[in-house]
Amino acid sequence: MSVTSCYRNASEVRQNWSTTIDSVVRERPAFINRVHDNVAMLDSNLLLELLKDYKYQIVLEQESDGSYTGFVEELDLVENAEGKQECIDSVISSMKDYAIDYYTEFGYWSKAPNRISHIPYILKLLISSDERIREDIICQDGKN
Repeated sequence: MSVTSCYRNASEVRQNWSTTIDSVVRERPAFINRVHDNVAMLDSNLLLELLKDYKYQIVLEQESDGSYTGFVEELDLVENAEGKQECIDSVISSMKDYAIDYYTEFGYWSKAPNRISHIPYILKLLISSDERIREDIICQDGKN
């Protein structure tokens, strides 16, 4: 079996759409070929597994006024709030908003040299529950 034989023809997939989805969810990813396009289709739980090592590093710094500023290194996001937990909550909300904005304008952001590295984090945010996002946050104290 060659690698190219793993690809299924798009017309065949279209004719057997339900079967293809069932197979992707219950058995294995599907690789689909349409003329010059190659596409991979996989279950979102498998995608989460593939992205499990992508964590969100948040540097929290207490400001002179007692508030906290949180910086998400991987996504270049900054939030400020009165308390530590409020800051983390605000950062999570911003991360989710950013993921939706990025996905909405994916054609633009995914080609920006300073934003292409965000793709795995964006995909993970889009398919993760709030609980999962919290589990994937690593907080570090910044300088005071």
